[in-house]
Parts: sequence; structure tokens; C-alpha cells
Amino acid sequence: MKILPSIIVRGKNMLYTPFPWIALLEISLSESVQLYFCSNNEDVTFGGRVYTAFPFSLEAARQTSKGEIPTLPLKVCNVDRIIHSYLEQLDGAVGAEVVIRVVNSAHLAEDFSELDMTFSVLSTEADAEWVTFNLGAPSPLRQRFPRYRYIAMHCNWEFKSVECAYAGAETTCDRTFKRCDALANTRRFGGYHGLNLKGWRLT
Repeated sequence: MKILPSIIVRGKNMLYTPFPWIALLEISLSESVQLYFCSNNEDVTFGGRVYTAFPFSLEAARQTSKGEIPTLPLKVCNVDRIIHSYLEQLDGAVGAEVVIRVVNSAHLAEDFSELDMTFSVLSTEADAEWVTFNLGAPSPLRQRFPRYRYIAMHCNWEFKSVECAYAGAETTCDRTFKRCDALANTRRFGGYHGLNLKGWRLT
């Protein structure tokens, strides 16, 4: 059972309110490309993050009798081709994560986590007006298993990520142990230095 703050429940049950409910859209196309949009006529700041006012719409879920995964079409404006350029670089961003949350404009400091909905991009279509993401439940078949690659001299972490934690002036890293040592950051090295260099094994 979902438990919402009482002030949110009261706002939901009101027959009339001057404060609109706003859909927030978080599209994680890749580790470095994160898009944040809101269905509003002005930007919204929520959770310390700015959601840009941008045209998008959710359509009714598509279901078939053939046993296929139900999909939820999400249409995002493509007139300025901002998203289109990302999709060309990321092969349509299939498998990307999309989070949809609904918040009340009068209570943006409240906890709306119970209203979050997380989807996976199953396919993508685009024309001159809209990019359509066909959303569905995340598939376990698309997840890496095991979660990490066990390689002796190669770091799993993205440079300057939370796991890497490098905060120096350098801007590039080839993610080898040698480079990590040169940057004096070996304590955060994301590889497995003790593994045999002549082969690899997954367990």
C-alpha cells in the first residue's frame, strides 16, 4: 500500500485547487545524458533539480492479445531536434530509463516518491514533430549479469564519477591502473588488481 504525506492526500482529494499537479519527466539516455522536463508553462525546481518546461504527453497504454509486453507511448516534442541528435548518437536509446513523477506545485518540498513510475525504453520512433518512446517494464534480460566486469587492470568506474571520486585538475583517464596511479587515486581503483592477467573468469 502506498503511503503519502497527509498534506498531499488532502490536496489530491480536493474538488478544486488553484495549485496544479505537474508531471515531471526524467530521461536517462546514458550516464552522461540526463534530461529533465516538466508539463508546465514555466520551469519547476524539485529535489534540488531544475525541470525545464517542455512539451510532452503520455498516451493510453497499448496492450495486445499476443503476450507482448504492454507499452506506454511517451511523446516528446522534436521540433527543435534536441533529443533527436542524442538518439542518433545512442542508437535510439533502447534500454534507457525513464522516470515519471507527479507533484503538486504548492508542496514541492514533500515526499512524492510513492508516485514515481520507472520504465524502460523498449523502442523509439521519431518524425518532424515528435519523438515517441515506447515505454515498458524494465526487462531482466537487458540487465548485465554479473553487474560488473572483473578485469585486472581496467577500472569499472567512469572518470570523476561518485565511485571514482577524483577531484583533481586532470580531464582525461584511460581507466588503467597505471593512469590511476599517476593521478594518485589507486585507493578508488575500480579494477581487480589481484586477478591473473593471462585470462578472465566470471563466477
